[in-house]
Amino acid sequence: MIPFKSLVIVGGGTAGWLAATYLQRALGANPAHPVSITLIESEDISSIGVGEATLPSLRQTLRTIGIPEADLFGRAEATLKNGIRFVGWREGGDEAAGDRYDHPFDTPIAAEGYSTMTHWLNLKQRGLMQQPFTEVGVVQPALMDAMRSPKLMASPAYDAPISYGYHLDAVLLAHLLRDAGIRNGVRHVVGTVEQVELNEAGIAAVRLKDGARHAADFFIDCSGFSSLLLGKALQVPFQSYGDTLLCDRAVACPVEHENPGGALRSYTVSTAQKSGWTWDIDLQSRKGTGYVYASRFCSDDEAAATLAACNAGRKAIGEPRVLRMRVGRHVRAWEKNCLALGLSSGFIEPLESTGIYLIEHALQLWLDYLPVRPGAQAARECYNGLMADLYDELHDFVLLHYVISQRRDTPFWRAYTEEVKLPDRLQALLALWREKLPSATDINRHLSTFGAHNWFYILSGMRHLPEHGSAQSPFIPPEHSRAALARIEKIRAAAVAQSPSMREYAQKMHAAAANAPRS
Repeated sequence: MIPFKSLVIVGGGTAGWLAATYLQRALGANPAHPVSITLIESEDISSIGVGEATLPSLRQTLRTIGIPEADLFGRAEATLKNGIRFVGWREGGDEAAGDRYDHPFDTPIAAEGYSTMTHWLNLKQRGLMQQPFTEVGVVQPALMDAMRSPKLMASPAYDAPISYGYHLDAVLLAHLLRDAGIRNGVRHVVGTVEQVELNEAGIAAVRLKDGARHAADFFIDCSGFSSLLLGKALQVPFQSYGDTLLCDRAVACPVEHENPGGALRSYTVSTAQKSGWTWDIDLQSRKGTGYVYASRFCSDDEAAATLAACNAGRKAIGEPRVLRMRVGRHVRAWEKNCLALGLSSGFIEPLESTGIYLIEHALQLWLDYLPVRPGAQAARECYNGLMADLYDELHDFVLLHYVISQRRDTPFWRAYTEEVKLPDRLQALLALWREKLPSATDINRHLSTFGAHNWFYILSGMRHLPEHGSAQSPFIPPEHSRAALARIEKIRAAAVAQSPSMREYAQKMHAAAANAPRS
C-alpha cells in the first residue's frame, strides 16, 4: 500500500515539471491505487533559465517519461553535447596559446593491458608524448574539434555509439514537460502561495493569494532559491558553500549566431575570466551566454560589461539578466512530508552542468527509498545522507577546477589558490594523486556522479599529474603504449568520418519533430 494518495508540487520550471511528469509516470500507472498530482506555479515568478547544458542522464529520464527525443530539437532548441572545453583556466591564456583542455563524456578504454591514461603518462614521463591526453586518449574531443554530432544519422532515439548530453533552452524544456504532464493527468494550477499550513506530519496545505486551499498527503518544494516549504515553513537549516565556492551571481544574455545557418559546436565552452567564468553554448537559432562571478570581486555592472565584451559582434536578444545564487544545500532535503528538489534543495554553480541531473537523481532516489507507511524514518534518514553526500562530492569536484590553477593574476584567483581552505577529503585526494593516477577505488562515496576518469580529465588538463609519474611505467614497453594510442587514433578518425555535423543532425531532428503526428 502506498503511503499517500495526493501530492502537491509548489513551483514550475524544469524542476517542478520534471517532477510532475516523472512521478505521474511512476506513481500513476496503477488505476487501483491512483495518486493525484497537482502542480502550482505562479505567473509572477520567471524560470531561472541558467541550466542550458545537461549530463547524459537526462536521456534515460526523458525516455522513461515518454518524451520523443525529436521534440527536444523541434521545441526546445536542442543540440548535442560531447563535453566541455575549458579555456584560460590553467594560466589565463587563450585557446590559441594552448591554454585549454577538454572534459568529454567518453571513458578511456583499456588497451595492451592498461588504461589509455596509463599509456599516455608512460610516454609522457619518458619524454615521448607532448600532446594533451584528450587529444590522443579518448574519442569525443575529435568530434568537438570537427563540430560533429555524437549521434549518427541512423542512431535510434536516446542512443548513440558514444555518450552525450544536450544543450537546450531550459524554459522551452519546462514547457515541453508541462504539456506532457497535463496531457497525462497532472492538474495545473496558476497561483501564488501566500501561506503554508503546518501540522504534526509536516505540511497540511498551502493557501494561494486568491484564497484557494490545496491540501495533500505529500508536498514537493520546487519554489527555487526561496525554498518556501522546506526552508521557510519547515525551517530546515541551510549549509552554505560560500567560503569555498566563491561565485554567487551570474549575468545571462542570449545572442544571435555570428553566422546564422553556419556550423554549430557540439560542446560547451567555459572560459575563465578575472572574477569567474563565462559560458557559451550553441543552440539551433541562438547562443546561450553568461558570466558566473563572485560579487566579492566584481560588480554587476562590471560583469555585464565583461559579458558584452565576450559577445562583441553578436547581437543581443533581450537585456542581460542578473541572477543571485545561493550556493550550498539544506542539511536535509526530505523533511517530514516534504521533499525539496532543484534550487529549493541546494545549488552547485553550473560549471559541470549538474543542475538538472540533481533533480533527476533526487527523484529516482526518492522513489527507491519511498516507505510503505507514512512517518517511517529510516528510509528518510538514509535518503538525506545520500543526497548530502552527493552534494558534497559535487562541491569538491567543482572546487578542484579552481584550486589547482596556476593563475595568480587577480584577487579572485589568488583567493582560490592561496586562501580557500580545502575540505579534508579533497585535500587527501590531491595528496594521493600526487603519487598515483586516479582510480575507481579512490572515489569511495556511496554515489559518484563523476568517476576517476572525470577527475583525471581535469587534473591532466591542468597539468596536475603524479610528481614521479606512474609506478607501472617501468613495466610497460613504450611500443605497447604507442600501439594502444594508435588504436585510439584510428577510432577517432573513423568517428569523425562517420558522424554528421551538429548542424546537419539538428536539422534532421527538427524536421522529424515537425512531421511527427500529434496526439
